[in-house]
Amino acid sequence: MSTRRRTAAALAAVAVGGLCFGPVFGLRSLLLPVLVVCLAVYAVTELCRYRPTLLTWRPLLVVVAGLLATIETVLRSTTLAGLPTAETIRALGRGLTAWQLTLESTWPARPDPDLVVFVPLLVLLAALLVVELLDRTPPLVGVLPGVAVAGIAQAYIALSGFTAVLVALAFGVVIAALLVPDSSRKPRRSLTPLIAGAVVTVVAVVGALAVGAADPLERTPYTLQQAQSVAAPATRQASPLDELAGRLDRRSKDTVVFRYRAPSPVGRWRQVALDNFDGANWTTDHPILRLGSELTPGPEVRVQVEPQRAEVEVKELRGPWLPGQLLPSSVRGASEPQIEPIGGTLLTGEVPDRYELTWSKPKVDAKLLLASGIDADAPGGLGDLGAVPNEVAALATDALAGRRATFATALALESYMRKRYKLASTDPLPTGHSWPQLRRFLLDDEPGTSEQFAAGYVALARANGIPARLVVGFRAPTTADADGWYTVRNGDALAWPEVAVDGVGWWPLDPSGQAAAGKSVVPGSDTDVTDQARREVPPVNEIQDPEVAPPSESSRDNDGWDRPDVPVLGIFVVSVALLLLWLLGVPLLKTLRAVRRKRRPGNAAVVGAWAEARDRLRAHGVAVTSGMTVRDLALAAGDVTDERASAGLAVVANSVDRALWSGGQAGPEVSREAWAGVREVRRGLRTRPLADRLQAALELRSLWRLSGGDRLRRAVAADR
Repeated sequence: MSTRRRTAAALAAVAVGGLCFGPVFGLRSLLLPVLVVCLAVYAVTELCRYRPTLLTWRPLLVVVAGLLATIETVLRSTTLAGLPTAETIRALGRGLTAWQLTLESTWPARPDPDLVVFVPLLVLLAALLVVELLDRTPPLVGVLPGVAVAGIAQAYIALSGFTAVLVALAFGVVIAALLVPDSSRKPRRSLTPLIAGAVVTVVAVVGALAVGAADPLERTPYTLQQAQSVAAPATRQASPLDELAGRLDRRSKDTVVFRYRAPSPVGRWRQVALDNFDGANWTTDHPILRLGSELTPGPEVRVQVEPQRAEVEVKELRGPWLPGQLLPSSVRGASEPQIEPIGGTLLTGEVPDRYELTWSKPKVDAKLLLASGIDADAPGGLGDLGAVPNEVAALATDALAGRRATFATALALESYMRKRYKLASTDPLPTGHSWPQLRRFLLDDEPGTSEQFAAGYVALARANGIPARLVVGFRAPTTADADGWYTVRNGDALAWPEVAVDGVGWWPLDPSGQAAAGKSVVPGSDTDVTDQARREVPPVNEIQDPEVAPPSESSRDNDGWDRPDVPVLGIFVVSVALLLLWLLGVPLLKTLRAVRRKRRPGNAAVVGAWAEARDRLRAHGVAVTSGMTVRDLALAAGDVTDERASAGLAVVANSVDRALWSGGQAGPEVSREAWAGVREVRRGLRTRPLADRLQAALELRSLWRLSGGDRLRRAVAADR
């Protein structure tokens, strides 16, 4: 059986790999099941160590112990007084497909047992492989199952920053523990395993930094969610954009849609964001995911945010779309809520009577907006527009006089539409958002509702390189009812465009001027901030390309270790140089040392042969003390040397006796005989396994002198 140390080290690697799923479920949800499964497997190995007759049953015992550990830590709610039931067996069966369900959720996912269970099952499989591989393969193979588990976790979400460094360090320690040689005698402490682990760690960390720095596009790491999330159940129904005209109808505009209560008024409530336009319909194809335990703003939002909360009471609102906000964090009170994270769209299969919504609100002022550029990489912001009429393309160019796409030009386009086009106010209200309706609105000066204003704005903005999308929702009242709730009606339905602002994310505009029509503006709301910025925008022909505001200190803190401000190239070059120095320098130093010893005069050359043989064996793990003779060394090296090497040591011992105890200086033939024995020792050591020979060649400690001096060296000095 493998030693306790190697078994514990390899199982620790599996545990580290399992904990790499921390960003998916949260570390607290995984810590207990992962550690308990690994401890249960280790307990089985100890049992088999004390009862060797159980070795043939070890794989089965490992599986049973691991499953029991999984049941007690994850699926205990399915047990009866701690004992597995039929529901427990079904839950374990569902765990085989839980990895797919996890991919269909935002992260961190809800720590539901039906989702979490696949991680300890994966850890159990890896632990079983570890236990069996350690008894049949070289020690380093035992770390591969743990690396495989960590690799699967990286396919879910790639670790970065300080967390990735810690994981690399952990695997480095495991490798060092696996490389420490075993010996029945008390071995000398070798630094080679520690150095090997350190080199692996440094190369992994620096290589990751170098690869990250060498990616000029700063692309998002691949995740399995990109391929699997499209399979998430999504009850797509009629778009709220198609229902907008019906809500604004005179006969239904007073119908209460929903009510909400919040510590402060909310400017808008969104239902859906649409960024695909084929000339006839506005849609979106971003994946819809199950909402996890909490959703945080994406990397595109680099400004500070503040938490917001509201309680929503649904009245006359059909599903699956729920009133929401751009950056939702969590939803409580709704059954199986789903979300389209790019657009902030909330959905549910069954519309709840009441739910609580929390979200993040960017802290932005007018000055920052005006100094900001646009985010051309925003998903869907510069999507297709279908067959754009030539007259509309010319209109888009004239509207902004060829100015560069910035937030200031986005506001200028909004002001252009407010001044040029009229808002329809009489029945029947115009409907439609395809090119025929937009052509009549944009070119023939027909009045339009917010539907035509928003769709027309997105078309003109994209034609000018401004990333924009269309959003449907409701404007919210600024005053509460007597009971403290705000009432939203069909007549408050609204469509508006959003533009992607660099560092801020998506920002709403109001080309129809309807978001606060007839109402006071909520102080500090996006409408209020936009109004302040709009007043500072000069005429379009006077707009200058602004300088992008540098990131604030808080945003740098939020970036963490993802893009460390360190000389990555310098660290990489120095690390590679140190690695090459070790790989090439250590063997070269040992060769030069042997040449120097061989060229010594007289008895010193014989002593040099003895020292060379001794250090060669030290490099192969033989425990050597300062008081050993050549024959003592031959006995200590019995487990390492073969017959040829033993014969070589005997030749060296003979030569040492002739040189040091004959009473005179040894002739050249004695030196040649001693070094011939050294050659035999080296040839004998070449029969050892390749891994042992590589370790000996790169071993550092044998380059240092033994503490306490050398008895033979003192004898040579006395003879002189």
